[in-house]
Amino acid sequence: MLAAVAAAALAAGCGGASAPAPKGDADRPAPPAPIVDSGSAPVRPVVPAGPRHAPVEILMYHVVAAAPPGTSYQDLWVPPGRFMQEMQTLAHAGYHATTLDAVWHAWHGNGSLPRHPIVVSFDDGYQSQSTAARHMLARLGWPGVLNLAVENVGLKGGLARDEVRAMVRDGWEIDAHTLTHPDLTTLDASGLRREVAGSRRWLHHAFGVPVDFFAYPAGRYNPTVEAAVRAAGYLGASTTQPGQATLAADPYALPRVRVTPEMSPGQLVAMVRGLAHT
Repeated sequence: MLAAVAAAALAAGCGGASAPAPKGDADRPAPPAPIVDSGSAPVRPVVPAGPRHAPVEILMYHVVAAAPPGTSYQDLWVPPGRFMQEMQTLAHAGYHATTLDAVWHAWHGNGSLPRHPIVVSFDDGYQSQSTAARHMLARLGWPGVLNLAVENVGLKGGLARDEVRAMVRDGWEIDAHTLTHPDLTTLDASGLRREVAGSRRWLHHAFGVPVDFFAYPAGRYNPTVEAAVRAAGYLGASTTQPGQATLAADPYALPRVRVTPEMSPGQLVAMVRGLAHT
């Protein structure tokens, strides 16, 4: 499932349409100008602490590249320049990126949150999330959250293992997005367990990270799927439903803010601020 847009196995991929698949060349974005990787983790700025139980907006991105003309599901593509403007505008407005793990621990009395926390999440595992987004977030000293579908690791247009390891070094959180990106609501108990628990085991073994959170492919879940996520040991899961994540809500149905290419940086900040006042 990556560089050509998949022929819609689901009517709504991660966030409303089938995710761009990294297999072919036709829709695969040209790589952005290379950025030299120093091999060291970015310097984290000192940020003011905010309330431990603060609500959090979880932003949802997919491909950080300009969509070629005629590309299907163009709403899943955000050009690199626009992405950087969005991050800079959020930072200027006083927001600070954190991870779901940090949010969960702060909510449960085991850590702190920055003032005006946001989570910048990326679904599926596209190469642009490393070649563009990772480096842009590093300029701000911000981590990202990668919801990684195992089938995309090492796939053309997807992420190589070394790229994922570099993201981990930069402070990114790696979370599970299944093995093969299926509609989990259509699977039997065995298939559901394999996709949900199996992806967590695979990612933990491959990258030595906890993998404590899950993202439902295409946002498709029901009580049976949620129960499987709980049984696999995850602390929470994110959906594609719009809204703000709060301590009082179901941790296995965390809403997110879908960022689309037609949205301006100012509109994104206004949307995030609006959620904080609902």
